[in-house]
Amino acid sequence: MTTNPTRILLVDDHAVVREGYRRLLESEPHYRVVAEAASGPLAYRRYLEHRPDVIITDLSLPGVGGIELMRRLRRHGEMRALAFSVHEETVYVERAFAAGALGYLTKRSAADLLMNAVAAVARGERYLSPDLRLPSQEAGAHESLSAMLESLSHREFEIFRQLAEGRPVRQIASGLSISGKTVSNYSSQIRLKLGVQSTADMARLAISMGIVRA
Repeated sequence: MTTNPTRILLVDDHAVVREGYRRLLESEPHYRVVAEAASGPLAYRRYLEHRPDVIITDLSLPGVGGIELMRRLRRHGEMRALAFSVHEETVYVERAFAAGALGYLTKRSAADLLMNAVAAVARGERYLSPDLRLPSQEAGAHESLSAMLESLSHREFEIFRQLAEGRPVRQIASGLSISGKTVSNYSSQIRLKLGVQSTADMARLAISMGIVRA
């Protein structure tokens, strides 16, 4: 008896990376990549067009990031998503699961772990990359900073990330389908919650926490 292959939407902003993942996944007959996307908005449309069994998404996408993408897709019913990211920081793991991800795998993981993660997510099971520490195991100097970041809402965190990356307010507003004034209002709230004075301070904080790269 044959079973239908697991249909996958692959989301990453690097074409070469997507090609490598596609080749790896489709080396197994029970996986089929039915669509790809290089950005959050395109991934959203591809998801609604194809209704894949599993979405594998990077988190650091241009404009709308992977966390915001999953949060939006979750409104359309059950979503089986695997976050596949270079980020190993607790704040990203927690945010991804809160946004609806079933699994979280780091990009430095071995190829067989990607297969294991996709299989688990396709079954509706939670999967956490073996090289990650659970939030309860985290301790040290970043505890208070992590607590402040956790106080941000999903929308605030997404705007914080993009501001820290140096994206202009107009670009952020366009990507999130909100006004520039709304982005500015969020920015003020974020600075208040994080106890910083400027966007440059946000960037330094984000770099120190590994949320954006220097």
